[in-house]
Amino acid sequence: MKVYQMRSGRESEIVHTTLAMLGSVLALLLVAPGMAVASEYEVWLSDQANTQGITPAVPIGTHGGKIRIYEGADLDQTPPVNNPVVLDVTSDLFPNADATTGAHVSRIHGVTPSPDHVYMALNFVGSGHLGIVDGWTRKPVCLFRTTGTTTGRQNHMSFWTHDGLRIIVANQNGRMLERVDVVRNQGGTPESFVFNGTASLDLVGGSGRVSAQPLSVDMDATDGITCSVSGAVADGQPTVTPTGALKQAVGLRALNAPICPIPASNNRHVFTTLGGGGMFVIDVTATPMAIVGEYDLSVVRAAGCGGAEADGFMHLNTGTSGPNISEFSIYRFTIDYPTAPSFNPTNVPAPIAVWQDPDNGKIAGQNNFPTGNNRDAHGIVIIQNTQFGTAKYLHQIDRIRNNVEVFKLSPPWNNMSNRHEGTYSLTASGTCGGTLGTARTNDPTPDLGDLAFSDGPKGNRIYVALRGPFPLTVSHAADGSCPGLGIIDLSPNRRSGSLTAVMDTTVLNADRSKNLSDPHAAIVRRKK
Repeated sequence: MKVYQMRSGRESEIVHTTLAMLGSVLALLLVAPGMAVASEYEVWLSDQANTQGITPAVPIGTHGGKIRIYEGADLDQTPPVNNPVVLDVTSDLFPNADATTGAHVSRIHGVTPSPDHVYMALNFVGSGHLGIVDGWTRKPVCLFRTTGTTTGRQNHMSFWTHDGLRIIVANQNGRMLERVDVVRNQGGTPESFVFNGTASLDLVGGSGRVSAQPLSVDMDATDGITCSVSGAVADGQPTVTPTGALKQAVGLRALNAPICPIPASNNRHVFTTLGGGGMFVIDVTATPMAIVGEYDLSVVRAAGCGGAEADGFMHLNTGTSGPNISEFSIYRFTIDYPTAPSFNPTNVPAPIAVWQDPDNGKIAGQNNFPTGNNRDAHGIVIIQNTQFGTAKYLHQIDRIRNNVEVFKLSPPWNNMSNRHEGTYSLTASGTCGGTLGTARTNDPTPDLGDLAFSDGPKGNRIYVALRGPFPLTVSHAADGSCPGLGIIDLSPNRRSGSLTAVMDTTVLNADRSKNLSDPHAAIVRRKK
């Protein structure tokens, strides 16, 4: 009899074909007429709201957060079923973080899956932790804490290289890019996760910057996977780039807080957007990692957090960098950069194409620019039109205006304006309501999202995190009225969509008068 294996990073679980067939038959019996058959995926939603230490004296709590995991079978129903598995990041996953790393895990900012979708990287922007969780068992494997510097320590987001051999960590307040090496056996199963201190790249440089070395905790000594730190993060790294320009300087790159390091498909380069503007292309295979391309404010504006590669190009965005500032830009770059120690001159090569909103840089309430008219590009989803040809469409979410700009990915590659397909609203359906503590309604405030994975008709959708009325991060752009998991159903041609459902989420304050829930990212995890 044939058997299947599910890799979990622990001992493989052997599932017999007959049992799988019985499960399939049972699932079919439970499906109502007209309902889509269950698809092999789930959606992980990260909720930054504190879940621990909520008292009358501290009504919003001190740390913690939630991961909500929605089965594709539930979301594919009509209407979708709001029945997630809920994991508290402190009590269920990392209860001993304070004792072992000096801080509780705080503000679960996002989750990113390994390329094979077996392991999930959990990113804690408040405490600077990186957690590795087994996607099948939902048990913790490793817990790391990033390097401490004189400017702080964080983990804004981390991303796996496409080959699954590295996790690149944006230590935002630390002003560092850091790396976890994934050591795999010949079958591709991880044997160890190693925080490589010698690989860390200080994006500011100078002596006296490093105040604390990274830390590691092996969460399960019996799972056959080790978690460790290798080497030490070097202090006194150069203050200049390979071209001799200052890494950070007013008018050049004003604040080198790494936001989102987006890996290229060559498994060598990451495109690292910066909080104060500018961008670095970094060779992550070098130790220490090395800058091979550098851009300043004259080319790349501030605070991008969204990127995706398609058709041989890297697409990046930039969004609002502060209160009342309007910013919405999209850049298309080549992915052809040198290998360290070689490097390109400043701002070379130039972006292949740029799309910028005419209101960029305007300040609400000034110069006849109306309040509430700001923009904020945040999160990119690229969708292939499988029903009408092979064209792809880039959907760029606007966190403030609650809409999505759509671009067709096709030649000529040097002109994005001519490929602008239109805009669709996430408020037109009226699906987003209100919640405890706010009088506003129909303000979805979409943040990071992901394309559905499904063999059925529900594959034509985007799952997106919707922010709450009491945001813990980026409050100037992320104040929403219906916190939860948003479902955007797409048109057949993939050029438009509508917010059709909200799986509402709730985290109550001490007197239960406010909903503190603040989802930041939704990610689809494939099960096969």
